Amino acid sequence: MGRVTLIVLFLLASLALAPGARAASFDCAKAGTATEKAICRDPALSKQDEAVAAAFKAALTLWPAGNWPTYIRTEQRNWLKDRDGICKGDVACLKRDYELRLGYLTRPSLKWTGRYVAGNCPKDGIFFDVSPRYPDDGLSIDIYYCPDPKGNMLQQVSGKPDAAGRLDYKEVSGCTLTLVFTQDTVTVPGGGTGSCKPMFDARVFRRDPARSPFLLED
Repeated sequence: MGRVTLIVLFLLASLALAPGARAASFDCAKAGTATEKAICRDPALSKQDEAVAAAFKAALTLWPAGNWPTYIRTEQRNWLKDRDGICKGDVACLKRDYELRLGYLTRPSLKWTGRYVAGNCPKDGIFFDVSPRYPDDGLSIDIYYCPDPKGNMLQQVSGKPDAAGRLDYKEVSGCTLTLVFTQDTVTVPGGGTGSCKPMFDARVFRRDPARSPFLLED
């Protein structure tokens, strides 16, 4: 193979990885991992990568202040780590993962998601793991005792907050309680309805920016 041929092949490879050659959210000239190289080689996957990056940027604006920006950045980093570790360079796997991620980041209920903690977790206390529920854009809420969710779940509930962020749910005790969602908190007024006795007293749960609802407590 002649020197000119080698130069041409090198230039073609460089063009294929040039930032403008594919619509990836990162510079393909610097692609180093198997995942990044797979994204840069596949136009459809590259567009998915851009769409997820745009959705992530939009998600940052849902709550510009408070704990939300740190939380959603941490959650995005965790997803990227899982993406690279599980799919690596498998294009079919990456396309499925990107489709799910885009759906997650664009759901209106995303702004309420997170791990909300009351007490001194992981030593003691209670926390709510809140994640989107499909397909009605409601919420799935798992209520745990700290420190470890394994076997310590109090209850699983679901529902859709109203325009004011209020969600009513019925405890296993029969009490109907109201969860009030705001920017970084879930407030449980307590008391229940009628003469029932709720599982816990009124308290405020705060979104932990460093914890995801998909991770176990350490």
